[in-house]
Amino acid sequence: MLTHFCLVTGIIAGTCSWLPAQVPEPEVPQLAPASDEGEKAISGFKVPDGFKMSLFAAEPMMANPVAFCLDDLGRVYVAETYRQGQGVEDNRGHNYWLIDDLAAQSVADRRAYILKHHPEAAQKYTQHDDRIRLLIDSDGDGQADKDTIFSAGYNDIVEGTGAGVLALNGDIFYTNIPTVWKLRDEDGDGVADEKVALSEGYGVRFAFRGHDLHGLTLGPDGKIYFSIGDRGYNIEADGATLKDPGSGAVFRCNLDGSNLEVFCTGLRNPQELAFDDYGNLFTCDNNSDSGDQARWIYLLQGGHTGWNMAYQYLSDRGPWNREKLWHPHHEGQAAYIVPPIINISDGPSGLVYYPGTGFGKEFAGTFFLCDFRGGPANSGIRTFRMKPNGATFDLVDSQEFVWKILCTDVDFGPDGGMYISDWVDGWTGLNKGRLYRLTKENPDDAQLIAEVKELLPSDFSQKTDDQLAKLLQHADRRVRLKAQFALAAAKKLKVLEGVAQEPSQPQLARIHAIWGIGQIAEQEAKISQRVEAAGLLSTVLVNDEDPEIRAQVGRVLGELRVIYGLPKLLEDDNARVLYFAMLALGNAGPHGDPNQVIDRVAAILAKNADQDPALRHGGIMALAGMRNIQSLADLANHPSPSVRIAAVVALRRLESPSVVRFLSDGNELVVLEAVRAIHDLPMENALGQAARLIDSGWKNDALLRRVLNANFRLGEPENAEALARFATRSDMPEAMRLEALEMLANWKEPGKLDRVLNFYRPLEDRDEAVAKEALAAALSKLLTTDEKVRNRAASLAASLGIKEVAPVLIGLAADAKQSPETRADAIIALTRVAPEKVMPIVKESLASDAPLLRAVARDQLAKLAPAEAAEALAVGVEADSTVERQHALAALANAKPEGAQMIVAAAMSKLLAGDLAEDSRLDAIEAAAAFKDSPEIASLLEQYRLSLDPADPLAEYRVALAGGNFERGRKIFFEKTEVSCVRCHRAMGTGGRVGPELDALSETKPREYLLEAVVQPNAKIAEGFESILVLTVDGQTYSGVIKEETDDAISLVDADGKLITISQEDIEGRKSAKSPMPDDIFKHLSKSELRDLVEFLANLKKGPQTGGHE
Repeated sequence: MLTHFCLVTGIIAGTCSWLPAQVPEPEVPQLAPASDEGEKAISGFKVPDGFKMSLFAAEPMMANPVAFCLDDLGRVYVAETYRQGQGVEDNRGHNYWLIDDLAAQSVADRRAYILKHHPEAAQKYTQHDDRIRLLIDSDGDGQADKDTIFSAGYNDIVEGTGAGVLALNGDIFYTNIPTVWKLRDEDGDGVADEKVALSEGYGVRFAFRGHDLHGLTLGPDGKIYFSIGDRGYNIEADGATLKDPGSGAVFRCNLDGSNLEVFCTGLRNPQELAFDDYGNLFTCDNNSDSGDQARWIYLLQGGHTGWNMAYQYLSDRGPWNREKLWHPHHEGQAAYIVPPIINISDGPSGLVYYPGTGFGKEFAGTFFLCDFRGGPANSGIRTFRMKPNGATFDLVDSQEFVWKILCTDVDFGPDGGMYISDWVDGWTGLNKGRLYRLTKENPDDAQLIAEVKELLPSDFSQKTDDQLAKLLQHADRRVRLKAQFALAAAKKLKVLEGVAQEPSQPQLARIHAIWGIGQIAEQEAKISQRVEAAGLLSTVLVNDEDPEIRAQVGRVLGELRVIYGLPKLLEDDNARVLYFAMLALGNAGPHGDPNQVIDRVAAILAKNADQDPALRHGGIMALAGMRNIQSLADLANHPSPSVRIAAVVALRRLESPSVVRFLSDGNELVVLEAVRAIHDLPMENALGQAARLIDSGWKNDALLRRVLNANFRLGEPENAEALARFATRSDMPEAMRLEALEMLANWKEPGKLDRVLNFYRPLEDRDEAVAKEALAAALSKLLTTDEKVRNRAASLAASLGIKEVAPVLIGLAADAKQSPETRADAIIALTRVAPEKVMPIVKESLASDAPLLRAVARDQLAKLAPAEAAEALAVGVEADSTVERQHALAALANAKPEGAQMIVAAAMSKLLAGDLAEDSRLDAIEAAAAFKDSPEIASLLEQYRLSLDPADPLAEYRVALAGGNFERGRKIFFEKTEVSCVRCHRAMGTGGRVGPELDALSETKPREYLLEAVVQPNAKIAEGFESILVLTVDGQTYSGVIKEETDDAISLVDADGKLITISQEDIEGRKSAKSPMPDDIFKHLSKSELRDLVEFLANLKKGPQTGGHE
């Protein structure tokens, strides 16, 4: 029996705190057999001119590669997964445990609710494991010829996915929720025999698959950095608790796991991290499948980038979309976040920064980003660079570098080659996987490549000081870092100082020397010793002519919490220097007279005027770091709104209720930021003051939602009265007035989830009479206001039993000038509040010219007088309008009036005879199911089942071809998380670009095509998205995307964009890639929902439309 074990500081500590005593041994994965598929696939890749792609390894040597790394000898460690959807779960497939997931605060909580819902999980979810595979090219021919399972058995019910691996100094770091592991192979047999848990408590929630513990990389400070998706964390580390159960974050720690800290947070799924040559950290964070876009982010220490996993389960993603948190910086954007530089990519995965050798100088400063879209046709590796812009950056030179490969990760080897892992196809893994090697043909830096290959595995501790100092100038960053770390480990302060202060030295050499000085100083426990070690930085280099040197000095002094020299940097005129100086002062904390810092920072922020978000963040960190609540609160009187906003965010970081000082500000954005702080944290003691803003006249959506919700959550009678009063105000936004009414509707059972943020913040049930009294007092005004508010108020009054609303409802129902929808709603509401008064209107409405009114009248008749309803419903089933037929069949099933069974049987007979309207067939079948205990109807249902063509995969679903509702279909497309259509497809101007755009698709495709695309996505893949491999009779292989196919020939567009036409007679074999669209999407839809979705897709129009969420 395979059991997990931990080593803590080298001592066996039994099982980890999150593990049971034993975990069952997993099954051995059944990998795809060896074939030439991997080699042949190369012809389908788009490879840049002057480069060569070769296969390094393929199944069965490896499979399902999530991430990989290379060590200094060129050995490859691959993080493989075999648990997707079979142990590593996804809330989209388990909606029943969503509340438990949102409520979870620890990994133990997640284990508990897994077992609550699935007692069999201890066996079912542990059958498969994640593992690390080692690949070795022992003969140097460019292909792996040996593989071992380096470490396996990661199969506990709370584990997975293993998604990060980093080789460093003989150690292998491995991130697999809930643990960061360090492994080592002491005896050289290719199998880890030491396993140390560095930290644990990651992955409090399931959220979505792929939102894992990953991103391992080495920082310029000698620490390891890594990331987690929005599955959250609750970690005990160094006597402190790091906790945020609903956010993704970046962490860093020493190589032994000590000094673990959160570097930044508010991320969704930052799968990989990459430093550039200047120590700036970047990631590309995935989108939320709601029309938003992925984000290229400059990760700032202490920054929050805006996401929380609870937003995922709001149909419109709540603040994420409403407040445009995912957009690049723009005026009026929330100030507590650090916005992205740009929106780019649709499935960001692996990421690497060019180390400096292998591809030549023209790639200096280049990032390589994997764009994973579920299928190879539209996936690949992007390249781009950063261009400085103040304290932040702009993205430039973006292009597709390697394309048409479903890559998960990318890295550079010590041999100058780029290695790319290929998932092959789909989302959950086919038990296949390849690793390719991209090299430049006839590289200009061949000699340098050979030098790096020799240098990287060498022992830098044995090199002389002069050698190491010279290597700080090396073209390859990996070599420079090794030289820096060796000098720092040996405490060669003088050597590093000599390089750092010499202007003639290359800039990067000086920067590495500064970082090395910082590493030496950080080893000192006392601040006085740190000050001494960093003396050159704080006294000399703060005056350097090069602003980048001054910026790096600020960075290092801040990490050391050394204040000397920072006041000088705070007077600099360079934005990047100012950012690091302010961040450093914030890290150092209060000292001397904090008001001097606050005044200077305020002046910088006022001048910045919110134009540079990085500079603003640095200022906020400095203000918060002073921890002077009174002085920060006094900034409420500062003339600059930018300063006042920054003060609010600083107080928010300190969780100080003094933010209430800013609620009376005359600037809407200042007030909004204060309300955000009070509501979102929340600051319970200040909630009442935020609630009182309901009468202030502000109209900002984000502000009003929180003010209304503050009243809803406080739950006192005066709060209900305030909500009702607000709903009467015709000068306020209609959507917010309707929201106030919805809060009164939910007053009795306020639920467990916050209405604005969707955070788990349960409220106890309350007295409905409070809401009833509040609404009644405002009803006279509400019933004379705008149509939508009036109708909702009337309906709500009826549901609350306010009988005084009956005359108004009668008037609305009888008023021919009102829309059919308004009149129908009034009839329904009147049925609830005064059923004794509705019958005359119902009977009159049966003769209306409006089909909807006739349909609703029959519905109410079935409820109030079922004995009289059968005849009317029979007429409805035979009506000419779709709405009447559908309503009548549903009413027959729900009310079951006398004679209903006979009417439904007649409808089923018409269906079998082909005489029932196509748009009502599903309704007849669902109505018949309500009478399935009747032998007659059971027989009719069986006849229907037998009538379906077993050779037609769509036969069971053809009832969804017609009769759907466009608006309900729109909601499914944009809002139903389980199917996430908008994740990959664009419609009505919103959505992803993984799959084809759907606007006007119906102009060229029939409804049957649309239905088939959902139910059988691999039957016909959209043009431009179907990749195919063709083998001809003469042994030639062609790969590309199908452009056109006839009985005579097939035309492909290859990776270089060339059109290739192949005669059908010359084709010996062909193989198509699967559609990236999951083939089980339809299982998450009822047939009624499927019908609505088809209706939506069939009625999309080309041109400007608004349907999604901006």
